[in-house]
This record gives sequence, C-alpha cells and structure tokens, in this order.
Amino acid sequence: MNIASSLQARPIRVAMLARVVFPLHGYGGIERHVFHLVTHLTRLGAVVTLYVQPADPRRQTADDEATRAVMHGLHGLIQIRYDYTSPWLAPNGVAGRQLNYPWYSWQLGCVAARAARSGAYDVVHSQGLCATGYGFIRARDPLLRALPFVANPHGMEEFRTPDRRKWLAYAPFRALYAYGHRQADRAIATDACTRDDLPRYLGVDPGRVAVIPSAIDVDECLGYVNADVRARLRERLNLDAADVILLSVGRLEQNKGFHVLIAALGRLRAELPPRWRWLLVGDGKERAALESQARQAGIAGHIVFVGRLDDTELHSLYEEVDLVIHPTLYEGSSLVTLEAMIHRKPLVASASGGIPDKVFDGRNGYLVRPGDVEDLAAKLRLALHARAHWPAWGEEGARIVRSTFAWPVVARQTLALYQELLAARATHARSASRGQAIEQ
Repeated sequence: MNIASSLQARPIRVAMLARVVFPLHGYGGIERHVFHLVTHLTRLGAVVTLYVQPADPRRQTADDEATRAVMHGLHGLIQIRYDYTSPWLAPNGVAGRQLNYPWYSWQLGCVAARAARSGAYDVVHSQGLCATGYGFIRARDPLLRALPFVANPHGMEEFRTPDRRKWLAYAPFRALYAYGHRQADRAIATDACTRDDLPRYLGVDPGRVAVIPSAIDVDECLGYVNADVRARLRERLNLDAADVILLSVGRLEQNKGFHVLIAALGRLRAELPPRWRWLLVGDGKERAALESQARQAGIAGHIVFVGRLDDTELHSLYEEVDLVIHPTLYEGSSLVTLEAMIHRKPLVASASGGIPDKVFDGRNGYLVRPGDVEDLAAKLRLALHARAHWPAWGEEGARIVRSTFAWPVVARQTLALYQELLAARATHARSASRGQAIEQ
C-alpha cells in the first residue's frame, strides 16, 4: 500500500500542542479555541492527542468532571509542567511568562518530537508560542521535517501593544513567536484581512500562510440563554426603564478603547434618547479611571459597570440589548464580535484585527477607525438613525457567522488543510522514490 492509500485508509492522527484548554484552565478565547477545535476535529474522524499544562486544581471537581469533558473523544491528553517560577512571582505575569513559556515550549517540543519520530502522528499543530520548541527541534531533524507542521499564532498581542514598556518587555516573546512560526509548513491567519500580518510581524513566507477563521460554537452560545436569568438581569439592571440599551464586553484595560467610547458618548449626550443605557461587562485595572471619566463627561448616570458575568448570564444579556459596541484599539479575531452577531445584534466596532471580515457598513453595523473619538461618535449617530434596520442587520450578522465562523465549517477547513499537506508529502515521496529507482 502506498503512502496516499495508507492515509485514506485510516483517520488522520494529530498532535495538538497547546498550553491551556477550556474548562481545565479557564474561559478565555484561546482556551475555548483549543477545546472546540479538538472536539470538532474528533467529530470529523481525526484522532487527536492534546498536549497542555496540568489542570488547575481550583477548576477541577473531586471526580474530575472537567478532565472527562476535555477527554471526551480525544485519543490522549498529555500534561506538561508549565510553572517553574517561585510562589512570589505570578506565573502569567510579564516576568513569569518570560521564564515559564520558553521552557514549557521546549519541554513540549521534546515530548511531541519523540512521539512524532516513532510514527505516532500524521500532523503536528501548535497554538501560539507552543510552536517554538517543536519548531527548533524540527528544523534540525529531517524525519520531523517530513511530517506536516501547522502553527496558529492567534492574535499576536505582543506585536500590537502601543505600551512602550510592554513592547520592550515582550521583545523575547516576539523573537520566539517569529522563529517558531517560520518553521511551519503552514501558519494560520485567522482572518483574510490580517493575513499580511504574518509575513510582516513573523517573517513567514506569504506562500505558507493559510487563512482559517477563528470560530464559535453556535449551539453552545445560544444554549446558554436562560429565560429566568434574562428576567433577573432585566430587574437587576433596570432594563425595562431604558429607551435603548448599548452593550460592550471586555477587560477594562486601555487597549479595549472604552475611554474612547465614553468620550464619544459624551459628545452625543444631546442626541441620545433620554433614558439610554450603556452596560459595560468586565473587570480590570482601568475601572476607576473609566468611572471618573464618565462622571466628568456628565454621563455616569447612564452607565452600568456590570462586572464579570458567567456564560449563562452573558449570553442571556446579549438577548436583552439593542446595539453592541466594540471600540477596541487593537484586536485579534474578536470573539465578542462573533458572539454579538450570533445573538442577532447590530454592531459598531473598530476596524481592527479581524473585525473587518465580520462587520460590514450598512449590512450588519458600522466600522470605526480605532481610537478616533469623532469617527466613533459619527458612526454611533448613523447607527441610531438607522434603528429601523437593526433587526435586518442582526439577521445578516447571524447568517455570516453560520456560513463562515461556526466551528463545523472551520473544523472542516482545518481538516482539509491537513489533507492538502499530507497529499503534497505523498506526492513528494512518490517522486523521490521514482528518482531513486531511475538512478539505480
């Protein structure tokens, strides 16, 4: 049996190199991406072995329900130590990450490379900085170079921060990111409008860039909606008394641009309905500064700092609002944007990161120049004047998600990429075999 026939006769075996996964390590975008990617690949018949750091004991129940949830459908779950710092140094702070992540990536690469050399996998796929260790080993091993390697850098916030101190602090990360992804056969851009970022920031050959979107699980998002929770939120936040309800979701940090939105809303005070309400979901170090800014702008009475919500509360709240505003200064693919769209909400969002692939002027909302108060105020004004179109905009947003950014669609694209790389390897192997036969 030749290589191509052998691959068609059995499922594709994938080593997924990551650090965290939902629900073992939290609820963030990367954690959910890894969970849904491996879940949907296994549903398509792939045999996936997931590499992550050990589970957080604070998130595990006594009977390991979280581990069982992740293991469902997986071929294997391999856990590798991440935190090598002292108890007095936050493992994921700037300093902690500088120490922990490179060593974790190296240990991860060593373990995965040993298994790959033994023939355990057909494809190796890394997430974020996990590409570095395996990429370094692969570059020096012809056997591993014959095995397709796919790398996904995600949002690359280390390359986008306007904070000079963070820019300097993350210099080693940027070098490791760039090196690891240059070793891959394909580096994934999560949006068509950001595909040029990989050659620009990482030095990846443009011919090796593949566009595969980040995605959301539609059924999961809509399944969180709960009628009783909706009713409690309406009462708690006094939503029945509002003329129009605006919503923003994100960490209360400078890069999320909420200070820009407060300035824009302050300029629109005379044009907004008398009982407008802006709900800001999230916590962070900028909360006090944002509250002070809102008071100075004279709009504090219209703003509710909601704090953190769990999944059921957040997705139930999406159903209660009228317009979602995402004024971020820089962004990756933007999970918040997709969540708002699947809940059929119109959007006013920054033309940053992958958002222009999701929000289209006059179709499901408006795009705004990042950090531009005047432009944000102008687009909010346009959106408010077009309120009669909001239901149609919401339906268009949901259609875009289901057709392009839902996990079944994205998992099939990922599996097709694996198959393309494996077919190319098989063709190369046949050509090399014929060449050797001719020489003999």
